[in-house]
Amino acid sequence: MSDPVETLRAFGVAITQGEPTAAADLFAPDATYEEPPAPILLGRDSLLAFFTDFAARHRDVSYTISRAFPDASNTRVTAEWRFAYTRTEDGARRVYEGISILEFTAEGHIASWRGFSARLG
Repeated sequence: MSDPVETLRAFGVAITQGEPTAAADLFAPDATYEEPPAPILLGRDSLLAFFTDFAARHRDVSYTISRAFPDASNTRVTAEWRFAYTRTEDGARRVYEGISILEFTAEGHIASWRGFSARLG
């Protein structure tokens, strides 16, 4: 069984380095991704399209995990994080802090991501 916190860290690296395929590959084929108020994304293909679009429209991306709490079975993790980026279109900088609750498959892929965040500034 893999380490869910390391999988989350790998996600952060992929997003900050603009590697949408690497980010999407961390998810199960039928994964769900929720970050209200955005629509729920269903499946790895939807996630790949979302991450690809994000990478194309943003720069100076950072994703920092401040705390992560895996459960005893290593199938769930709750994490606090800070996410920041600059929109290429207009140079606007956005910074968010939030918390995500992730569930993992037996193979170590992200099966479910439920995130909640607030924009800073």
